[in-house]
Amino acid sequence: METIEIYGNYGVLAAEKRNVYTFGAEHPHATCSDKITVKIPEGWEIYQNQAGETMVTAPWGWNYSINEVLQGDKKPCFYALDKDMKGHRAWLEEVTTGD
Repeated sequence: METIEIYGNYGVLAAEKRNVYTFGAEHPHATCSDKITVKIPEGWEIYQNQAGETMVTAPWGWNYSINEVLQGDKKPCFYALDKDMKGHRAWLEEVTTGD
């Protein structure tokens, strides 16, 4: 099971009534943020590009930066378009840590 840490950001200007999810850092305009560990959906793969950036490969083989496809409000997801411009949404499952 591959996991990544993302941030659930709250009170972001222009998105006050919904959550904004980010990878790598908290949103700079968030009132507060929570670090969340999520499981990568089946068919999606995480890798490091030559510049050292963590990227994701979609099931149809296209590569994206994580913040490019990370969306959601109540629950985070990856959302991307395939070559036919058909949208695909894959929900990210939160993993609880044994704290």
